[in-house]
Amino acid sequence: MSTNKRVLTIIVVMMLSVSLLSIFVFIYNFKSYSIKHTTEKAISIAQIVRDGLTSHMVNGTMDKRDLFLSNIANNQKIDNFHLYRAPSVVAEYGEGYDNETQASVIEKKALETASIQTELIESFNDVTLKISIPYIASIKSNPNCITCHTKAQTGDVLGVISMDLGVSSIRIEGVEIALKIFFMVVVLLIIAIIVVNYFIKPYVKLFDDLENGISQAYRGDFTYNIQTTLTNEAGDVAQRLNELSEIYKFKKTIELDENKFTIYNRLVHILKTKCDIQTFIIYEIDNRLRKREIIYNCIDKEKKDINCDATTCRAYRTSANVSSDDFDEICLNCEQEKDDYTCLYYNINDEYSLIIHIQTENRDISAKVKEYIPIINNYFDMAKPVIETKILMDQLKETTLIDPLTSLYNRRFLKELLDSNIPNRTTASHIHSVLMIDIDFFKSVNDTYGHETGDVVIQELSLVMKELIRDSDIAVRYGGEEFLVLLLNTTEKDSIRLANKIREKFSLKEFKSQSDTFTKTLSVGISHYPSDSNSLWKVTKYADEALYTAKNTGRDRVVTFDTKVLKES
Repeated sequence: MSTNKRVLTIIVVMMLSVSLLSIFVFIYNFKSYSIKHTTEKAISIAQIVRDGLTSHMVNGTMDKRDLFLSNIANNQKIDNFHLYRAPSVVAEYGEGYDNETQASVIEKKALETASIQTELIESFNDVTLKISIPYIASIKSNPNCITCHTKAQTGDVLGVISMDLGVSSIRIEGVEIALKIFFMVVVLLIIAIIVVNYFIKPYVKLFDDLENGISQAYRGDFTYNIQTTLTNEAGDVAQRLNELSEIYKFKKTIELDENKFTIYNRLVHILKTKCDIQTFIIYEIDNRLRKREIIYNCIDKEKKDINCDATTCRAYRTSANVSSDDFDEICLNCEQEKDDYTCLYYNINDEYSLIIHIQTENRDISAKVKEYIPIINNYFDMAKPVIETKILMDQLKETTLIDPLTSLYNRRFLKELLDSNIPNRTTASHIHSVLMIDIDFFKSVNDTYGHETGDVVIQELSLVMKELIRDSDIAVRYGGEEFLVLLLNTTEKDSIRLANKIREKFSLKEFKSQSDTFTKTLSVGISHYPSDSNSLWKVTKYADEALYTAKNTGRDRVVTFDTKVLKES
């Protein structure tokens, strides 16, 4: 049985129980009321009879009392209406009529106890109250009872009047009232069920959904979504739980993302779709260098970099959120002519931080943005450890691809790069060149001056290469004293010119040892893509062959691979 049915069943049972109990109490009390009401009526009749008999006695017409009693019995609809004389009255005035000396059980009891006696006789069709009321002598009565009843004393029972009064009509009236009450209860119960079902059902459904959601969460499934029409505190609870579910799904998603930039794009999607924020910039800050880089910019896409110095940012300096409505011109770096702004600061780790600069048209929109800040915080707090992990993984991967002595890429990186099939990402008109560079007679440096001096020579060559190549070019320590430079989108003339620049500048470098100063020269082999081959792996091999030719033809020179050699071979 569902919770909603259980609640309705409990409510129905409780309301019916209370209603039936109320009806029972009413019937019971109504029965007591009926007996009391009938008894009071009998006492009133008894008083009328007493006063009438007194008048007959005073007027000397007691022999006509039957007519008087018969009229009262007929008018009041009384059965078994008769008088019973006490022994003192019989002794003074005689036995009277025949029925006035024949006492029933309750009449005798009333005579003996000097108190009213009743007996309720009930059957399926009829209810009768038998009642016997004693007449007690009193000198205070008007007229004085002792005046006529000289043989009686105050407090003696002079006689008993007995009658049967029907209570059926009152019982029927009580039953009708009880049925009306029951009908009203049923109507109220139906109305109550409808009202309760209308108002409580959403809460019960919410409870069921919460129970199911928690059960799913207990099993590790946080994909539940609670649907409710409630807009009060209960609706807020459902919304918050749905947000937690969405945040959990977000976390499970980003954990499998390839890198931190994919995560940043997902955060951009969250800001735009869930928070309805359309104008913002996300900065990534290098805490060591205190430099910030734009990760995403939807305010002014023409600006690729906006003040890369992170120290000019108040949110970064204070490690706290900054809003334009906190104080006039609170951050001069963010101050705009007309727009308001909010900057949210998130620390990733000791090395990196994130700042979201949100720009709004007015303070009303800014206030709405502030309502979303807790949601944004939840997503960023969930993303921070994952971003940190991605950063560490990138750093770890980078250390495996970087030569520690020269800080150039190593041969493993070159393999991954060439396997990525770079030429397919460019047009056929683009030319790539490979330079294979070797330090002439490098072994003699290690043998003569030691490996430390040899390391200095290698480091100096790497500095010369970094200084002369473009940012788009890739320098690799291919092995030992051998280096490779991959020139992307170049010309054959430019590649030869660059090779000679590297060779000439390096040859001017002087190296000092403890007892000597020396210089070194370079041999360079060059091959071009796609003129020499449509495979960069083959171009690399051809550049190595050209280097071999340079070393065998005198060294300290640049040699371009000749395809005629392939044709001849």
